[in-house]
Amino acid sequence: MKKTVLLIIVMLAFAVTSYADSVKIAYFVSDLKNGFHQAQSYWAKKYAKEKYGADVQVFDGKSDVATMTANVDQMIAQGMDMATLHIWQGDSAKPGLEEALKKGIILASYFDQMPINIPVVRPGEATISFQMGKIAAEQWIKAHPDKPIKMVQIGWPDNEAVAEGRTVPFAKGVLSVAPDAIDLGCFDASRGPDVAKKTIQDLVQAHPDLCIIYSEAANLTDGTMPGLRAVGRGKMKNGVPLTEIVISVDCPENELYEVFDPSSSLKMSMGLPPRETGMGRIDNLFAIKNGQIKQVDPANRKPIFIPNSLIGYWSMKPDEAVKWYNEEFQANAKMPNF
Repeated sequence: MKKTVLLIIVMLAFAVTSYADSVKIAYFVSDLKNGFHQAQSYWAKKYAKEKYGADVQVFDGKSDVATMTANVDQMIAQGMDMATLHIWQGDSAKPGLEEALKKGIILASYFDQMPINIPVVRPGEATISFQMGKIAAEQWIKAHPDKPIKMVQIGWPDNEAVAEGRTVPFAKGVLSVAPDAIDLGCFDASRGPDVAKKTIQDLVQAHPDLCIIYSEAANLTDGTMPGLRAVGRGKMKNGVPLTEIVISVDCPENELYEVFDPSSSLKMSMGLPPRETGMGRIDNLFAIKNGQIKQVDPANRKPIFIPNSLIGYWSMKPDEAVKWYNEEFQANAKMPNF
């Protein structure tokens, strides 16, 4: 009986110790409505628990800079041990981040470089963006050799990381094929799909010859495509562009299908890998904890890149795209018959 009681006491003590020692990780995403961010959060929780015994709490930025900044204060107040951030304007969060470092909270960033030289993990977007721009220009010229290219990007004109990974290399890809193409630049739709919808409708009214559109995130494309359809655009005929070619980012399930729909003008999406992203962000934190990466160092301004994939009508087979999607998003997607 005494041995049984002693065993129970030891087990309870071990349970309390294990719980007390469990690492708590704040996992920031810019918008949890986005399928990619939902999926990477799933992988982060699973991987952190299985490999490190750590618990992940997701902080939703709701596509709002003020919310992202406030989440830093919430993270500190809730006693997090680590945080992997996703904040669009790091300067606004700098005081909170400096306080977090003073409290010994391990910090890293995703996508955006913070103003305090902490490590940053970023999707390797520039190469894919360039390729998508190049392919879009080639396909437009093939279908309409007599119609000059006019392009636009819809997204975050003031975000340095978006400019470096999406806006600038995409335009360069188009210009590598069509040096005389007109680039209208990047228009701000950071507040979400409703703004993207109005923006694209205003653009095609002012520029009816607009023919290549880079909608720089899936939630924006949720506004871009309906906006085009509402004015009689957004169409293809058997994969041949009639009015424009649309390119997106994130490749959630609805985009996966639409990319391979020969009647839709959405024909490419940059596939960000949620599995590798979630795992990479967690590993990055523990690399800091274990001394493999310095917490604060000017060298951290060089990002750690995670490779992306080009999901495209002209560059891969539908079965290949479905296989990629199901593995990354833990899904059971099946391509419709078009």
